[in-house]
Amino acid sequence: MHTTVQTLTLGKRKFVVVPEKDFRRLQRKAEEISAQDKGDIAEAKRREHEPSVPLGAVRKRLGL
Repeated sequence: MHTTVQTLTLGKRKFVVVPEKDFRRLQRKAEEISAQDKGDIAEAKRREHEPSVPLGAVRKRLGL
């Protein structure tokens, strides 16, 4: 797929103009990533409350 992209400069700000179809696709992808990030954050918070293993114990288990 080849998308034609245009740039536009207004004052010192530069903008990218893409076809609406491509913008909607990018928007959906960003929402998917955002939902995945929310799940990752929830998982990290859940794991925060799990007991941790000291580094020395991990090294001993691995024979280091």
